[in-house]
Amino acid sequence: MSSPKCSALFRLSVFHLALAASLTAYAQQGAAQPGEQEAKKKEAEKAVTLGTVVVQDQAVAPAPVENWRTLERSTDIDLKDVLSDQVAVQFGGGHGVAQWVTIRGLGQDQVDYVVDDAASDAQIFHHQGRFMLDPALVKVIGVEKGTGSASSGIGVTGGKVEATTVDAQDLLREGQNVGFRVNGGLQSNNDKGWRGGFSVYGRSGMVDGVAAFNRVSGDDYKDARDRLIGNSALDMRSFLAKVGVNFREDLRLTLSHRREEEYGVRNLREEFFFDTANDSPRYRHRTVDSSTVALTGRQLGFVDTLDVNASRIANEQETVDSALNLPSLVNIDTNVANVRLSSRIGTAHRIKYGVNLRQQEALPSSAAAAGLGSQKKTDSGLYVEGIWRWDPITLTTGLRYDRFSMTSNQGQKHSDGNLNPSVGLIWDATEHLSLRLSHNRASRSPRFYEALLASTPIRYGDSLKAERAQNTEIGFDWSAGGFAVSGSYFQQRIKDLQNFQGVNCRGRSCEYRLVTNRGELKNHGYELNAAYRWQALTARMGMAHSKPTLNGATVDSVATAIPMGRQWTTGLSYKIAPAHLELGWRGRYAQRGSYIDSTRGGGTTVNRAGYGVHDLYLSWQPLGNDTLFVNFTVRNVGNKQYRSHSQRSGISALPEAGRSFRLNVNYRF
Repeated sequence: MSSPKCSALFRLSVFHLALAASLTAYAQQGAAQPGEQEAKKKEAEKAVTLGTVVVQDQAVAPAPVENWRTLERSTDIDLKDVLSDQVAVQFGGGHGVAQWVTIRGLGQDQVDYVVDDAASDAQIFHHQGRFMLDPALVKVIGVEKGTGSASSGIGVTGGKVEATTVDAQDLLREGQNVGFRVNGGLQSNNDKGWRGGFSVYGRSGMVDGVAAFNRVSGDDYKDARDRLIGNSALDMRSFLAKVGVNFREDLRLTLSHRREEEYGVRNLREEFFFDTANDSPRYRHRTVDSSTVALTGRQLGFVDTLDVNASRIANEQETVDSALNLPSLVNIDTNVANVRLSSRIGTAHRIKYGVNLRQQEALPSSAAAAGLGSQKKTDSGLYVEGIWRWDPITLTTGLRYDRFSMTSNQGQKHSDGNLNPSVGLIWDATEHLSLRLSHNRASRSPRFYEALLASTPIRYGDSLKAERAQNTEIGFDWSAGGFAVSGSYFQQRIKDLQNFQGVNCRGRSCEYRLVTNRGELKNHGYELNAAYRWQALTARMGMAHSKPTLNGATVDSVATAIPMGRQWTTGLSYKIAPAHLELGWRGRYAQRGSYIDSTRGGGTTVNRAGYGVHDLYLSWQPLGNDTLFVNFTVRNVGNKQYRSHSQRSGISALPEAGRSFRLNVNYRF
């Protein structure tokens, strides 16, 4: 049954799949210089690890892949833009942390956001998103859906968005020792919308480095009804400095620091828009500083791959009350360390094993005034995962142990541990078709009470446990010629869902907040992605549907999941080679849905309007190579008035922007 093409199948983790597939697709487009192609080929080979996904040497991937190569051909300014083609991932409206993200309908409290293998699960305020990341600093972004396997990391119960920041060796051309990259652009739909940035990078001997800065600024935007969405203006800045030392070809040390910040006058509840009420606007300045040291290596004797890293994340938000001009400050500090190893067993098998550690502390300035301390938590995990290849069958087995210990802002301590297995099976049924089946279990420690409001005493219930998730999934991958199709059906359950119960409350004031396990979240659904490439024409389509419920009822809530209709994505692009021009169209659609909202004990029927939104784009290479890109986009061509289904609370959610035009220029020399 095996063939040369079939024997070349790679099995990758979801994140490394995105990296390797994107580099392969780019090389096949013929846009890289010969030296760059060889360098990228070596990098993709280094990224290969055995996992649960099959990739064939095909001309097109079923779902779009997002890396710095595709981003320099776009006008994307935030993560919402970058992942807009991922059908199972939805973002809410607005700018910055006003946006809410869901994966398969699970809300952001169930989703991890990982950059350079570091993440925090703490939240500043439940009316804000948790994730800040500027695409200008990114090498590749991937999405893992559902409950993770043993090697996925701490607390991956509902999926994760994972990114790696760019290196100098990614940007340098073959034979180049110093390089520069600049970008600038304009956008309509706000009076002063613009972006600009630059990068400088180089290498000398065994050392290389990159420094990058980017800024995006815009006034309040308008929806399709020409209404000005007040307090939506935002100034966003980002900076990255990274130094790498190559001790030898397969042993590398990197040190990096990344800062991202957003500031402007924002509504108290950033996720909402009220036509008739002013939502207590106030000036907010939020920064995330991340410092990372990492050592990676290959072919180190018994250890075939090595990835050791440590990070510190400082998340800070300052809010100024406009009436009293009094600032309040919230800090969330996170320390992360990971040791990830793998070893070969014979020529066909591999074992992955490692340790994950994370310490977090959250403190609002108001806590000290209330005589309270900070919230503290330590998560630790051990895992081992085996990948056993018996052609045409690949079996994956994993076991993970996670333990947490917590201290409340009153000094109360609590701890617990969980053992979680995972198993996966891939059958290469034919040269073109692979079938897969997996069952993963994971646990997630109780989260902090939102830091901004943690001036109220926090207590733990006597039987408080980690949330426990399990996900069973069956799927397939098929490719032949220019076609590629993938699909999956899943059933997921999260038991002992965490919640906060107010005790002896009078209005908004409570004697204390009790952390408890209250409920079971169930979710099931399916996803289908298809792509076709014929000469210069590429077509894509995606469809996803999920139906999460809490204790059997639909709950439109912060803590659980977001009810939404069936989601669709489409895309069509055509490359005019003599003119070095690519023309494209993208569509995103949501099917109308209704549900009975049982939030806060209600029984109201909520209707969510369906919508279809279209974008047109153009990417031009005036110099005939990948040195200069001129990108132009018309977003929401039909000026459609709509609200993303990812945002909770229906008609109170932020409306999306009306028709807008973007122009961006990227120059790398």
